Amino acid sequence: MLWQRIRIALLTGALVAMTGLSAFGDEENKEKKAEPIGPPAGAAPAAKTCIVWVNEMVQEQYPCTRTVYDKVCKTEEYTAYKTVCVPEVRTHLVTTYKKVCETVNETRTVCEKINVCEERTVMKSYTVCKPVTHVTRKCEDHGHYECKEVPCGPSLGERLHKCFGHKKDCCDPCATECCEPVKTKTVKCWVPCPVWVEKTCTKMEKFTECRPEVVKVNVCKTVSKQIVVPVTRVKCIPETHEEKCTVNVTRCEPYKATRQVVQCVPRTETYTATRCVCKKVAKEVPVVETCCSSPCDSCDSCDGCGHKKHKLFGGH
Repeated sequence: MLWQRIRIALLTGALVAMTGLSAFGDEENKEKKAEPIGPPAGAAPAAKTCIVWVNEMVQEQYPCTRTVYDKVCKTEEYTAYKTVCVPEVRTHLVTTYKKVCETVNETRTVCEKINVCEERTVMKSYTVCKPVTHVTRKCEDHGHYECKEVPCGPSLGERLHKCFGHKKDCCDPCATECCEPVKTKTVKCWVPCPVWVEKTCTKMEKFTECRPEVVKVNVCKTVSKQIVVPVTRVKCIPETHEEKCTVNVTRCEPYKATRQVVQCVPRTETYTATRCVCKKVAKEVPVVETCCSSPCDSCDSCDGCGHKKHKLFGGH
């Protein structure tokens, strides 16, 4: 179905093109009326044509009316307001104060300072020496001397005699060491004996003590007393009276004024409009013969109206 619609659209375009060619041919035929209508001798046979109705859009002019607004300048009157200052006399009450001096006796409290001698108890500090007993602990050595036998080495003469003199054989040849007698000497040694000894000693130390003492002190006291003092005061007495004054009062007064106003006045005008109208036009189109041997009902080259379809692309 899609291919059939495409073929119909292409066929319609070809028909429109052929219509222009046929119109051009008609004009040439009108110019050559003297020529014979039949085909010339020896020419090819004329092609078969058929009439096709085509919808064309034709321009058509028709009268129409429309409303147009014209701008007109008019003068109109209106009521305007202006501010005017009007003098007005008004009366109002004014209060003034009059100053009057007067003398009054007042009782006032005055403070005076008086020197007074008073006795006061004061704590005074004194330095006192007092005996203080201390216990001292000391470690003392209460040892003694003892006499002990201590082996002593050879003397210097024995060492020289041993080095340069004749060496005697040992009394025991099998002994590993020589069995010479060991010499000793008596030495006095100290044997310590520590003992802690406590001793009591007394010494004088200084201490500070506070003792109460009565002392006379000069004190400045404040004493209040009342006295009568004359005082001069200024007294204000109010007085009321009327005064007149001129006041400018603002008022709005109306007045007539004119102004230019632009108005739109409607008017109706007639004009010619153009529109496109769809009309059916009969056109003669050449028919392309096909090689279809089957009947029209079964062949794909026939459309629903009974006309043969033009094979633009050839073949079924």
